[in-house]
Amino acid sequence: MSYFIGVDGGGTKTKTVCVSTSRELKSQFLSGCTNRNSEGNDKARTHLQDGILGAIAGAGVSKEDVAGVCLGMSGVDRPEDKALMTLWVKEVLPHVQLSIHNDAVAALATGTEGRLYGVVVISGTGMIAYGFNKQGESARAAGFGPQLGDEGSGYYIGAEALASVVRARDGTKPKTALTEMVFQQLQIKSEDELIPWAYGSTDQGWQRYAALAPLVYKAYREGDAVAADILARAAAGLVRNLEAVVQRLGLVSEEFPIVLAGGNLDHEGSPLADILTGQLNKALPLGKVTKPKVEPAVAAALLAASVSQV
Repeated sequence: MSYFIGVDGGGTKTKTVCVSTSRELKSQFLSGCTNRNSEGNDKARTHLQDGILGAIAGAGVSKEDVAGVCLGMSGVDRPEDKALMTLWVKEVLPHVQLSIHNDAVAALATGTEGRLYGVVVISGTGMIAYGFNKQGESARAAGFGPQLGDEGSGYYIGAEALASVVRARDGTKPKTALTEMVFQQLQIKSEDELIPWAYGSTDQGWQRYAALAPLVYKAYREGDAVAADILARAAAGLVRNLEAVVQRLGLVSEEFPIVLAGGNLDHEGSPLADILTGQLNKALPLGKVTKPKVEPAVAAALLAASVSQV
């Protein structure tokens, strides 16, 4: 029997799994970050190889039993990145058939159980839309970071929440429950204190803004019109990017899956997912909206199996 390794390389940790030819999950192993752009080459290499070897050991199989490996991770889009990842994998598994994809490809596979067909939209701290047609052609939209767009991301939702608080104070927009929610979460007492929070902090990470998105969901559930408007605009931004990918892939006239992934979309009861689904049913009526059926590392392993044509 052959076995396949799937690697989900995240920004803080990496999950590696081993599945059998029959798609049975045999083992899983957690290691550190494998994004060399944030971790450095030495640590990224160690974490990647530790994960692969740990998953093999946990499955109780030998290296020779592994027929394929698929990496689904960020920071691997450039040829030089892929060449380095290939070198690191081949150091421990020189015989293996290897495929390397960015995390959006793996996210698509979570909803199609390893088939690269259809489109995916990921909304986490950032966002990206990606897809494949039946000819194997791919296309993407967005994913360039908050300062270059990424409407519908967690950053976008959080930033719009803060802007709504300021506009409500100025009287240019309606009052909103988000004002008190933001004050409580940020432990401030007035809108003026948002200025040092936004511009004076040494921590300017996008995650700070994305962490405010749950406040918008809470206000929306309580009937806040401003929160509803933010989420409607966020969903519309996601739809525009999905439409662009669908058009470029020529999927408009055929049925295809639309996978909703990322922390803002794939959790149970996500208001953004509900609003987005309603908009997609109108904008892309032949698209079938679905959520992940397997975790990204398993999806990567299924991709490895499909590449090996077992």
